[in-house]
Amino acid sequence: MNKLNAAGLTPEDSMQLPTRAASAEEERVLQAFLNASIMSDDDLASVFAPELIYTAPDGQVVVGKRAVAAKLREHTPIEAHHLLETPTMLPSNTVVLDTHTTGGARHLVVMKRRAADGLVSSITEEEGHRKALAPPLAARAMKTSVQSPTDMMMSPCTSKLNLVKRRHLTKAKPTNLFAGMVNQ
Repeated sequence: MNKLNAAGLTPEDSMQLPTRAASAEEERVLQAFLNASIMSDDDLASVFAPELIYTAPDGQVVVGKRAVAAKLREHTPIEAHHLLETPTMLPSNTVVLDTHTTGGARHLVVMKRRAADGLVSSITEEEGHRKALAPPLAARAMKTSVQSPTDMMMSPCTSKLNLVKRRHLTKAKPTNLFAGMVNQ
C-alpha cells in the first residue's frame, strides 16, 4: 500500500520539512484558507478556482468553491500553522502547510495552484500527515455488498430500494428450502 501523503513524502519526512516565510501571494492564500469561516464568498472567489477540489482528512471529496467554502466554514479551528518548504517533486507554486487544531491533531494541507492565474485548484488535508483510510475502507465495503438483479434499475427512490434490499438480505432469517419434503 502506498504510504506517501499528499506532499509525496512519508509522514515522518513531511513532519521534518523546514518552515519558510510566505510571499505576498501565498499570504493571501493562507489567509483565505485559515479565515474561510469569516470571509465572504467574493473574497474566497478571488483566491479559489471555480472547479476547486477539497479532500478532507476523512476521505470525503468536495467539488466547487461554494461547497468547499461551506466545508471550510465547519472546519475545526486551527491554533497554529507553519508554512513548509515545498518538496521538489511538487510544482513550485504549491503551498504546503502544517496545522495544529484545537484538538491537538496535526494536519498536512497541500494547496495546489494553477500556474496561469495562481488560483487554488486543489486542497488536500490529511490528519497526522497520513493519507486518509476512508477510500480504501469504502472500496472494501463495496466488495462485500450484496448484488441483486434489480440493482441496475433506476427509479426516483433507487437508494431507498437498495437499502431495503440490503437490510432484508442481511437481517432476514434463513429459510429451509423444501422443508416439507424432508419428512416425507
